[in-house]
Amino acid sequence: MPILDHLGIAIDAPEPVVALFETLIDERPYKQETVAHQGVRTHFIGTETAKLELLESLDATSPIARFLERRGEGLHHVAFEVRDIDAAMAHCRAHDFTPLSETPQPGADDKQIFFLHPRDTHGLLIEFCQSVPASLTPTFVPHRTGRLAMYTAGAPEARPLLLLHGAAGCTRLETAALLRRLEPYYRVVAVDFSGHGASEDGAAFSVDVFADNARAVLDYADIGTADVFGFSMGGYVALHLAHRHPDRVRRLAVHGTAIEWGDARVEAMQRRLNADAIEARHPHRAEQLAALHTNWKHLFRRMHAFVSELPDRSPRMVEAAATLGHPTLVSAVDQDDLFPLDAPLGLHGVLPHSRLALLPGRQHALQNVNLDTFVPVLRQHLDG
Repeated sequence: MPILDHLGIAIDAPEPVVALFETLIDERPYKQETVAHQGVRTHFIGTETAKLELLESLDATSPIARFLERRGEGLHHVAFEVRDIDAAMAHCRAHDFTPLSETPQPGADDKQIFFLHPRDTHGLLIEFCQSVPASLTPTFVPHRTGRLAMYTAGAPEARPLLLLHGAAGCTRLETAALLRRLEPYYRVVAVDFSGHGASEDGAAFSVDVFADNARAVLDYADIGTADVFGFSMGGYVALHLAHRHPDRVRRLAVHGTAIEWGDARVEAMQRRLNADAIEARHPHRAEQLAALHTNWKHLFRRMHAFVSELPDRSPRMVEAAATLGHPTLVSAVDQDDLFPLDAPLGLHGVLPHSRLALLPGRQHALQNVNLDTFVPVLRQHLDG
């Protein structure tokens, strides 16, 4: 079912309109983005429901400039997000609506978009949009293990939130969609762990190294204390970071995380980290991994060895988790195909200040979690 994504508002200049909404709803734009082929600069303001997209013309011949000349400032369009932009366009054509482009076009906010001619919609310009994978550009952070890829979004003055991906994952694969959903509300920082994604590989893998990666990006971003979300191994690292540096963490949220490891759990994880089997049986996935990581096969072999050491570390992790004073959200899908329910239930039982959230789902992968369900739960916890 389509959802109301944003309201587009044409403006003469951003400063007075930004000041207006800051007075009315105490919100400022969390990002600006230029869409060069449309001659427009967008300013996004987040609300609890739809976003506001302030549209500033950069070119006297742009559609926004012509709109302002004819009508002045005001509502420009209403945008609905759909899951299949091509199907939505075909549906509109089948019902005699006229799209203003032959095919969906790139738009702001990592969207593919098309508009309908307002003569068919009672004078209202209607946009349909579909989110596409986030086009994230990393900043590289100097670190003793080699440069770390850091990604940032959201307003600099907002409360900081650090996102940590899972084992053999990376920001672009696992936490990018969550970053985009949370950027209206937080100053979001994400990192690719050493040897993962776009980060360089220069040290033996360990939970200490990964926790130090997280601390390093907080230092580089000049963030003293942050909320921290970690998926799978990222949750394991988040707990260790909170134990080692309790003053750097305000609230914790971990999803699909296990801290008690035995032989069966290690074997299940290592089956997923078999690079040769993936390349032989799932060539398309191998191609995707090659595009995401500098050397995915080497990464998988190193993570295979890292996982084998977790059972020896488990008693210390459980003991440390039992001392944490940070409010923590423990979440998981109820039919996780990697970590059964004993993992989140066990972690919830160990942490002294935790809440439990179980979401419907069968797949461990974060990118398959329904963010429409998950994000409100996560925000409620982080906002305390």
